[in-house]
Amino acid sequence: MFKQVLFLISVLLISIGLSTNTQKALAQTQEVGLWIGSGTYFGDINPDFSFRNTRPAFGGIYRYTVNDYITLRAGIGATRLEHADSTSRNPYQQLRNLSFRTNVFELTGQIDLHFKRFEIKSKKYYATPYLTLGLSAFMFNPKAQYQGEWYDLRELGTEGQQNTDVSGRTPYKKVQAAIPIGIGYKQWMRGSWSFYAELAYRQTLTDYLDDVSKTYVDTYLLGDGTITEALADRSIEGGATVAVGDPGQQRGDRVANDAYLMFQIGITYAIFNNKCVGPK
Repeated sequence: MFKQVLFLISVLLISIGLSTNTQKALAQTQEVGLWIGSGTYFGDINPDFSFRNTRPAFGGIYRYTVNDYITLRAGIGATRLEHADSTSRNPYQQLRNLSFRTNVFELTGQIDLHFKRFEIKSKKYYATPYLTLGLSAFMFNPKAQYQGEWYDLRELGTEGQQNTDVSGRTPYKKVQAAIPIGIGYKQWMRGSWSFYAELAYRQTLTDYLDDVSKTYVDTYLLGDGTITEALADRSIEGGATVAVGDPGQQRGDRVANDAYLMFQIGITYAIFNNKCVGPK
């Protein structure tokens, strides 16, 4: 991931150099728009990058064109992320039998780096592919269904987070950060209207998007016979003759954080356009 970030920064610096030396007039444009698309979760319950549980997504976007090669933008988005071990072909996952769903609401700030010169209302520079890189803050709250009821997994503390003094684990925060990295294509259509399509991978800075990260804990930390114990180890429901969740047994992959992929198709409208004459 960090190699990708360094590559994008290098492209940014090259783009800035190109824009500084251009003899053409620069267009500073502001745009607002809406998009629809999809969200897909990747993590401990979907380590194979399956798109089986891709769900709809939607949001809004604001863009400020610094020059013909660089655009700054802010956006909001919402989607639902979910997955279940029961849909996996991996025998261990089927036995583990964990699942979750969460609504995700995000706020992003990104830089778009155009491969080619792009100008709204230009018959020559009307389209370009682009790279995008940024930061986002998102809110989530994983839940799981048990006997027809949905339960808040964070509040229950399925990995012993509600007994911090003994487990050493604290409840994770519902607001986390992510790094969007992606590629897109934009095209001016007519008048002040433009179209774009984008695919961006969100590498989050948390491993609890799915409420699964480390190891199983002793049932006395969860409460014998409680709903927390039932949702911490669901292997009996998955067909195990004996529960697999022995204390210290791996429950998730603590090495890699979770991620999600957002696909967007949107339209934007230019609300302001000011031509700034560049150096002669």
